[in-house]
Amino acid sequence: MKVTIIGHRKIQKTEKLIKKLTKVITELVEKENADTFLFGSRSEFDNLCYDIVTELRYKHVYINRILVRDSYQYIDFHYTNYLLKYYEDTLYPPRVQGAGALCSILRNEVMIDMCDVMLTYYDVNYTPTTKTQSGTKLAVKYARRKRKRLINFFEKNR
Repeated sequence: MKVTIIGHRKIQKTEKLIKKLTKVITELVEKENADTFLFGSRSEFDNLCYDIVTELRYKHVYINRILVRDSYQYIDFHYTNYLLKYYEDTLYPPRVQGAGALCSILRNEVMIDMCDVMLTYYDVNYTPTTKTQSGTKLAVKYARRKRKRLINFFEKNR
């Protein structure tokens, strides 16, 4: 089972959120055979999930963390080795090539297409400071359109 992780850059990190995320991710691994986790951005939500998945990897060595890049189609040996210290694999989806400003949106869509379940931290009232629309909002809309199983930890954190 593949799990995609997409959330806002800034989140309200609480003990309650950490406990819920740990519980859900552990259940996905231990009860639903989740073995692949797709990461794409450098958001606080992604980082938190990455830490939890990495901790679970000590017990479940078959877990794969995959970085799905939205930039650097071709990476050299040194950068590849650097990334593979933190991930089991990295990939650059062909669909992202030449996408310009849409690269992260298309990367997210590829990640959603690949997954069985999407973990997100999506606040409907979140307003990004640099864009007109939240990338997480677009990803959630796309996942719903694709009828993906969606678990929103913003709602679970309240």
